Amino acid sequence: MTVKQRVTLLSLGGGFAAAAFLGLMPTMGHAADLGALPALAYDLDSSNLPQAAAPQPAMADAGDDDVAVDPAALECMAKVVMHEAGSEPRAGKVAVAQTLVNRLKTGRFGDSICAIAKQPGQFFNVASYQPHRDSDNWAESMAVSRAVLTGDADAIVPGAMFFRSAASPASSFFRSRARVAMVGAQVFYR
Repeated sequence: MTVKQRVTLLSLGGGFAAAAFLGLMPTMGHAADLGALPALAYDLDSSNLPQAAAPQPAMADAGDDDVAVDPAALECMAKVVMHEAGSEPRAGKVAVAQTLVNRLKTGRFGDSICAIAKQPGQFFNVASYQPHRDSDNWAESMAVSRAVLTGDADAIVPGAMFFRSAASPASSFFRSRARVAMVGAQVFYR
């Protein structure tokens, strides 16, 4: 089975964009999970995704929308968004959230948003992070996370799997990756 996604390659210096089609071969264990993933704005044809055979996790009401999201995934993503991009503009928050979903879609980083957020050495201790839930920043992080999980956010960093602070010099790891975009004070890579 092949899942096709449109990936936009950006060159910030040259100012051009080119579209390419990639065929991604999911692992057998991950194939059933793809149907439950949100179709992001840059997915070419989400109708080719297999339907999930397993029962869906408990969902929380999405509020005014008719779309429901996994409450654990929403919370884990919002914590990462707030911690990693809390001072960024909305586009920076969306870019961080989309990076988590991009990682989930590959099947190489974990089988859930929380598993990806809690990977050792990747982010921070998500379980012990207790943000101020009565702040505007938390409300915006939750709103951004919900929009990304439901597929209602514009594609900011298509295909990005990694990001770093632009204030830090790029390590050899990042120098060996394709740069997707710079959003706010973060640089995103494939």
